[in-house]
Amino acid sequence: MRYISIALLAVVAACTEAPTSGGQLTQPTQQAGAAQALFSSRPADLYAAAGEVCDAPGQNVVRPNANEVRCESLPDPESAAALILQFDGDVEDLPKFVIAFTGAPTSAGFVVTADSYIRVPLRGGGAQQIRFPDPRIEAELQALLVQAGGQPL
Repeated sequence: MRYISIALLAVVAACTEAPTSGGQLTQPTQQAGAAQALFSSRPADLYAAAGEVCDAPGQNVVRPNANEVRCESLPDPESAAALILQFDGDVEDLPKFVIAFTGAPTSAGFVVTADSYIRVPLRGGGAQQIRFPDPRIEAELQALLVQAGGQPL
């Protein structure tokens, strides 16, 4: 049941500012629109579920390391073309919608950041992250982290 709840929230988050706590917790940098939660240990089930729900056509799971998983989705052709034109993108490397879960150990436990953005590879090299902070998406990401057992930060 836990996997189903996590999967449903991840799907909702894919379609659509966590308060910070006081105290001595040093946490990774949080981008606008992202959500963070503190876990007592690395939430292996969250990382597994995030990868499992990323299986639709045009989606790809990327795991750069043990503490990061991203679901990258291709936009429709019209949106991809608009992003490439707007941001001087590379036509050989298409833009992607990204939902990422990144974690880091801290002195208080394990902090996970759930984030969503559009990554546009640039013609001149590198990539630009485009963010559209939305309180609804941020709330869904925060709810997902809480459902997985985290405490909001």
